[in-house]
Amino acid sequence: MGYQKFFASLSLVILAFFFNGCDEISECVFGVNPEIHDRRLSMGVVGEQYYDVITAEVKNAVFDNSYDYFFDVLGELPPGVYFDIDRRSIELYGTPQEAGTYYFSVELFVETFDEDGFDGSPTCKEYVERQFSIRVLP
Repeated sequence: MGYQKFFASLSLVILAFFFNGCDEISECVFGVNPEIHDRRLSMGVVGEQYYDVITAEVKNAVFDNSYDYFFDVLGELPPGVYFDIDRRSIELYGTPQEAGTYYFSVELFVETFDEDGFDGSPTCKEYVERQFSIRVLP
């Protein structure tokens, strides 16, 4: 019975290679995925300069710099706080104007270029999303 399971699994892997190509299977086997680093953002104070950074990477990628990163910031940033995208990070900066707790999410999509254009699936997962909050004190 053990051999039957082994050969059934091997057959599935061979079929997956045949239909999906070697790259997509290896990306999933090795866990090559976009990742937004999980961390607590610093608190802000109304009327004082605020700065923090959210960073990202392609986990388990040999050539992490070969990916193009595309971020979306969804939700509510504190009034007076803005963001800029800098390659593999999002910089949050400004002067908060109102106290409160502000919730937002960051989505990350990664792509690679080859000689024919974009690789439609350079990682196992297409994108990742992470929730963040910024607390602003009076």
